[in-house]
Amino acid sequence: MPIVNQNTSESYPDTFFPDQAFYRACINGDLDQVERSLAEGVNVNAVMIGDFTALMLASRWGHMDTVKRLINAGANLEAARSNGATALFIAAEYGSTDCVNLLINAGADVNTLRTSDGITPLFIAAWKGNSNCVKLLINAGANLDAAHWNGATALYIAAEPGNTDCVEILIKAGADLDARAKNSATPLYIAAQEGNSDCVQLLIDAGANLNTPLTSDGSTPLFIAAAKGNTDCVKALIKAKANLEARTKDGATPLYIAAWKGSSDCVKLLIIAGAVLDARTKDGATPLFIAVQEGNTDCVKLLIIAGADLNAARTSDGANPLHYAALKGNTDCVKLLIIAGADLNAQTEYGTTPLFIAAKENNTECVQLLINAGADLNARTGYGTTPLFIAAQVNNTDCVQLLINAGANLNAQAKDGATPLLIAALENNTECVQLLINAGADLNAALLTGATPIFFAAMKGHSDCLKLLINAGADVNAARTDDGATPLYIAAQEGNTDCMKLLIKAGADFNICRTSDGATSLSAAALKGNTDCVELLRVNAGAE
Repeated sequence: MPIVNQNTSESYPDTFFPDQAFYRACINGDLDQVERSLAEGVNVNAVMIGDFTALMLASRWGHMDTVKRLINAGANLEAARSNGATALFIAAEYGSTDCVNLLINAGADVNTLRTSDGITPLFIAAWKGNSNCVKLLINAGANLDAAHWNGATALYIAAEPGNTDCVEILIKAGADLDARAKNSATPLYIAAQEGNSDCVQLLIDAGANLNTPLTSDGSTPLFIAAAKGNTDCVKALIKAKANLEARTKDGATPLYIAAWKGSSDCVKLLIIAGAVLDARTKDGATPLFIAVQEGNTDCVKLLIIAGADLNAARTSDGANPLHYAALKGNTDCVKLLIIAGADLNAQTEYGTTPLFIAAKENNTECVQLLINAGADLNARTGYGTTPLFIAAQVNNTDCVQLLINAGANLNAQAKDGATPLLIAALENNTECVQLLINAGADLNAALLTGATPIFFAAMKGHSDCLKLLINAGADVNAARTDDGATPLYIAAQEGNTDCMKLLIKAGADFNICRTSDGATSLSAAALKGNTDCVELLRVNAGAE
């Protein structure tokens, strides 16, 4: 009878095994049942359920006597599954050493390729760490350097998972030490990447090229070992005199990548070995810079102690390690750099100092550390803005208070004349406005155009800020010098009735004209169609 799939009840044709007992016997190594089935005339080469032949199944489970009997019965040694795997391939994959030996002696092709990925029995044995199978296949003449579709050889694939015995056997047999996969990685590179230090040492001792880079990024075995924090591999490569200064395409060295990844043990090893401390990437970043940027405090300590340049600025924007520590709020790094003597007032290409950056990012602990260390409170950017200005602009009230307490200039003006109070009012940062007023900031300090904080509060409809300024005594009639517009005029023009009410209550003059065209608050409101503002002005004090 034909074999029946018990799950689907599908009846297979007679090209399949006619007897399930034979199928099970091959799996279980039941030689007596195999003999009975053969005596009954079973088709020894029929393809069974799962795409296997009897020889494949017996080889898979390592049943040497069954394999031997099937071979003697005429089993096809080169019959392959749909993916191209033969009985020899399967035996090598599962470490069925005795079966591998039988199949080789029977004449099985040791270089047959699995069609799905192009790998050989030797490749799969090396990958799985089946060292005895590797020996047998090599002795039988297997191609040592036959490659997977991705270019990996048996030596490469043995080095990747750390199959040391297989690596040693392949090296002794003469496998190409520097054969590259399609990504251009060598066996040494992949062993270093995966932290397989014993394999790394074997490859080094055999004479593998220490510095072969990946074509994609230029990284070397030492670079990738440092990146992964594989200290034993780094030690071995340093001892073997791998190039400490080999650079990737973006200019990074092994020390740089170790500092970036926070591999402090690797950083220490590379420093001791003499790696250049201040080697720059293409954008000018040093190992210390990247360690600070990533907040890798232990690496920062090591680099500072070794004498790294504290103030080496990144060429792309002029930022140095202290700038980035302040930016990221890395207080430990800020402390280390300050203690080591970093320039507190170094400026980026935009003129920003570490204190400015910390204030902008609301990193209050960094702000306090920099203030305590003596950073310039009033250092100006290229636009003339100070740390207090930027803190007020972005509403970082804690930083504003710290800077006020430290004695920052409350009225320092930017190039356009803007003060911290003006910018706070413009941005509707009410708490900052209150803090600056309480500290005694000039209420009427104006832009070059003559616009004051109260003018901008009225223009933007920031009634809470306007109320604070009025209550503090700001001039409600201060006019812009370029056209004569007053706070009431601009509030009427913009339709900000709440602000108009506050200004009127505070005694704003209804009839002050814009000097450029003679327009009043009423005419400005009417022109814009702000009817509520027009009505408000007519009801109050006879506006014209």
